Amino acid sequence: MGHEDFLEELLAAISQSTTQDVLLEEMGAEVYNNAITFSQLAILLDKLSYELTLDEKRTLQKNEHILAKGYLKKRLPQEVKLLKLGIHNNPNLITRKDLGIIDDMLIWLEELLSHILHQTTLPDITQKIEPFIEYINQKAGIYFDDEDVKNNFLTTNKELYHSASLALEFYNREEYFYFVLIYIEMIALFLKMVTLLGSMFVEDILLSIYVDPTTLLPNRFQLLKDVKTLNNLVILIINIKGFSKINLLHGYETGDLLLKKVAAFLKLQESVKNYRIYGDEFAILTHSEAEAEAIFKQLNRAISMKIADVDYHIYFYGAYDSFKKLSLEACELALVNSHKKDLINTDEIQTLVEKYRHELTMVQKLKEVMISDTIIPYYQPIYGCGNFNRVIKYEVLMRVEYKKQILEPKDFLSALLGAPFYTEFTKTILYKSFETFKDNECNFSINLTTTDIKDKGVKLFLETLIAKYPETSKRLTIEILETEALSEFELINNFINYFKKCGIKFALDDFGSGYSNFAQIAKLNIDFIKIDASIIKDIAHDTKMQKLLEAILSFAKSMEIETIAEYVHNKETFEYLDGKVSMMQGYYIGKPQPILLSKNNPFV
Repeated sequence: MGHEDFLEELLAAISQSTTQDVLLEEMGAEVYNNAITFSQLAILLDKLSYELTLDEKRTLQKNEHILAKGYLKKRLPQEVKLLKLGIHNNPNLITRKDLGIIDDMLIWLEELLSHILHQTTLPDITQKIEPFIEYINQKAGIYFDDEDVKNNFLTTNKELYHSASLALEFYNREEYFYFVLIYIEMIALFLKMVTLLGSMFVEDILLSIYVDPTTLLPNRFQLLKDVKTLNNLVILIINIKGFSKINLLHGYETGDLLLKKVAAFLKLQESVKNYRIYGDEFAILTHSEAEAEAIFKQLNRAISMKIADVDYHIYFYGAYDSFKKLSLEACELALVNSHKKDLINTDEIQTLVEKYRHELTMVQKLKEVMISDTIIPYYQPIYGCGNFNRVIKYEVLMRVEYKKQILEPKDFLSALLGAPFYTEFTKTILYKSFETFKDNECNFSINLTTTDIKDKGVKLFLETLIAKYPETSKRLTIEILETEALSEFELINNFINYFKKCGIKFALDDFGSGYSNFAQIAKLNIDFIKIDASIIKDIAHDTKMQKLLEAILSFAKSMEIETIAEYVHNKETFEYLDGKVSMMQGYYIGKPQPILLSKNNPFV
């Protein structure tokens, strides 16, 4: 049966006094089953009433309430089930205690349904109004601070409970038709309340994304948004010195209290905006570099706290730059590499950024160099004094060729040291050096870093070369920087003792530039000390350096260690050192070249 036929039959039946109640209730259920809106039905019945006599209108009014009761019995169970399912399956809603109002309404609807179906006690709902008003008045935040929003909540709440109360009155009087009309309005208000509360949860979610929960300051995500809209500002990044130690020794609660104190101080400043990035790192937007410096200076005088009955003054280190895309990252990079310097300015940051940009590009170039095998050994001659008076040794130095251009260590070494394939370059230089000197009686030296020495692959590769070229390996000297040797003393000493058994000699490079701890050096089983350029470059005229040289030479002689002077750059230096040191090295004797010196060179 179509809708029109059904409605004609319904209108004919509802106006007859002889129509049975059971049939009217069944027709009410069919109204719901046929998806005929109750408002549409109400309009039709209203039009029908214009054509009826007074008695027929009374019959219609009685019958339409019975019809509505059947409609209600069909609609309410399914509607309550779907409403409950939709709300309780939403994890953003069901897990929040603030949604008690929604659950209260669902419970009330279920109790109403039970009353309709099983004649249980009618539920009371009026006592729920005041607690909800108190709940709304206590809410705070961007969303609830708007008076229109708050009033909308309160008005909707009052309308909802007023509708519920009115609906019950109609139900108690068995005026089911009016009950359904009010019930439909009540459900609309209920869904509006769900929508309003849903907006509240959206705000909470947004706050959790853009606000730090500990300090209630905007967080890193908000800062990354703001960089797109805020212009002509300076960003200051600060870290707390020793914050991890405070957490470790006194617990995270103490650390959080310190973070809150810092946030409270920042909120009192005349900065544009403050953020907690993560951990102990904060960002402050200021109008100028001078303002950033002033805030940093004040901050280092302002924060103190009592921890375990001890008064601690808190200090900070930081960096500032103009606020733009990637300025946050630049400041953080500066802090990581600052060695806890107090404050790094814009110029220093830009220099550091350029350095890292260069190194990043250079790493890609070095990867191509490795693949194309354009790692080239250069040889710098070392002059033997006394009985030799000639070049007796070469230091093997690394150069790389990239697109037909020879790059020197100053161009690529810092990038290479941080590259994951660095030790492959070391192994290449080792192999090419052995190949060069296997048929040459000259001694040669190669520089190894702590990274090389720690690498098992380099050690295994060197052992393989020693096994293949045992005589050549006896002419090899491995040079190790003084600073690395003393900072990794046990590691270096074990390495030296292991390979000394194979006939390899060892030199301490750049002696005098670092620790110069004679007691520690005496424990190293080394054969040579290479005296640093800082001592040698003005040795012919600098009496203090001359006295230092004498001390080094005396120490080396007592330890039976030979000495090599670096940076012998002119004749005057050469003549001053001749007869004092064992060997000399520098541009006066010979620059690094891709080939060994020819026999007609005056130093050969």
